[in-house]
Amino acid sequence: MNYNYPNIRILMVGVGGIGCEILKIVSKFTFQEFHIIDMDTIEVSNLNRQFLFRLEHRGQSKSLVAAETMKKMAPQLNIIAHFAAINSPGYTMDFFRQFDAVIMALDNAETRSYVNKVCQALGIFIVDAGSMGFKGQANAYYQGTVCYDCYPIATTQKQYPACTIRSQPSNCTHCVIWAKYLFTQLFSGEVGILEVEGFDKSQPNSVFNKFFKGEEMPNSIDIVEHELIKKYHFAERKESLEELQGMWFYAYDELNHLGQLQYDKDDDLHVLFIYASTALRCRNFKIEQYDYQQIKSISGNIIHAIASTNSIVAALEIQRLLSFIENHDKVKYYQDLNAASYVQTGKKERILTLKAASPNPLCNSCFHNQIYSKVDFQVVKVVDLVNSLKNYLNSEINIVSLSRIIWDDEDEDDNSAIRDKKLTELFKLELDNRLIIKSIEEKFLAVLWLQHMAGQTEIQFASTKISDKILRFKNPLQHKKKERVRTQTEIKELKETEIMPIKNAEKFQTAAQKSTEILIDEEPNEQAGQSKKVELVID
Repeated sequence: MNYNYPNIRILMVGVGGIGCEILKIVSKFTFQEFHIIDMDTIEVSNLNRQFLFRLEHRGQSKSLVAAETMKKMAPQLNIIAHFAAINSPGYTMDFFRQFDAVIMALDNAETRSYVNKVCQALGIFIVDAGSMGFKGQANAYYQGTVCYDCYPIATTQKQYPACTIRSQPSNCTHCVIWAKYLFTQLFSGEVGILEVEGFDKSQPNSVFNKFFKGEEMPNSIDIVEHELIKKYHFAERKESLEELQGMWFYAYDELNHLGQLQYDKDDDLHVLFIYASTALRCRNFKIEQYDYQQIKSISGNIIHAIASTNSIVAALEIQRLLSFIENHDKVKYYQDLNAASYVQTGKKERILTLKAASPNPLCNSCFHNQIYSKVDFQVVKVVDLVNSLKNYLNSEINIVSLSRIIWDDEDEDDNSAIRDKKLTELFKLELDNRLIIKSIEEKFLAVLWLQHMAGQTEIQFASTKISDKILRFKNPLQHKKKERVRTQTEIKELKETEIMPIKNAEKFQTAAQKSTEILIDEEPNEQAGQSKKVELVID
């Protein structure tokens, strides 16, 4: 197969365990441009599976270091690095427009959902993969098929991959996992993601100042006067800073005299330290804190990433990407791509490939009517936008943004409060603002992507879909030609083949020798009421 693609631009989001595996695979490829983006920095715990990084890279940008390494290994890849979050200013829909396909190598659902929404709006092909311990999966998303947001992940998920930890936590789960690493490094002697130098472990004040006080934190915490608290008893109210420090200092002093420990979520002293550390970390970064039971539950369910799982799901991503690039206009490959692969490594190794579910008609991420408009937020008023949308859609409307109703044609009182406000009072100037437009009957009418453009006062709407690139394709299944009627001679030959299969046995044997061997087993799938195909590909 030809791996030279001089007219194609690719974006890879995430340069962690899966991202490094993907870069290894594409090191022999040539692209017009291969962009990588990640906001994270390199930690010691990354080094066992993220092989593009070394100990001396600790604290540096993952994307910048990976690009520097790849430029030495594969200069023909034309790699370009971005050290930023993909949903930060400067990386709007206009940034995505330049790419023919996007590779997701992410560790969290929020960013996956954002990338999926933008790519669905633009009609950009996506390959996605994720791993959790010995389990992983790979999918492809494109126009006319199920998308990442069609069927949201169940909220009862109780296992969290270690790679969700970031240098800049964004939710309480990250803080719990950080606290768990703090416990294991302080009391178990294990190597982890935290710097365990520059403080005196025998002095609790020195340890506290190392991890909870510092200019790099949005909210540095000083040690205050407190009384030691031996047991959590604040179920009815939120603890004060003094009480949190009382719990933390008591737990630390007790644990530090017990020798090497393994974390036990059923040990109240262990959980007290995790809880206090998590709560203090949340206050450091102004994050909403979970309650005691939630933190206890999360702390007992951390799954570490496995390099072999990452390697397999990365290979599946690239296989789907190549199938798309090489055969995007062929019905057969279009059908093959519409499948989800589930990976199991460890003792029971296998790859299960199932046909993907049908698209969810209620999913607004892949809704067909997606439009955009660029206007001056500092000039245009809400009422101007509403009237233009009514004319464009020829309907009374409701406008919803982030589950918040901005405009309801049946509620004049609320409308009058914002009708004369400038758009800048409701929306951010530097980001895409995504609005759901519904009818009064709550039917989806459109998804509007609203962008600020200084000096643009005339409101115009256009489709978000890109049609000026070679890979912006139409679904060939929608334009499939009717099969040609077979002649009597062809029918006769087919019947002869069925009656005398030995006639073609030699031909089939030759073909099998030339192709990759695929062993197929059948397993019952109780949920779907059908069989799963187990495919083990042997080179």
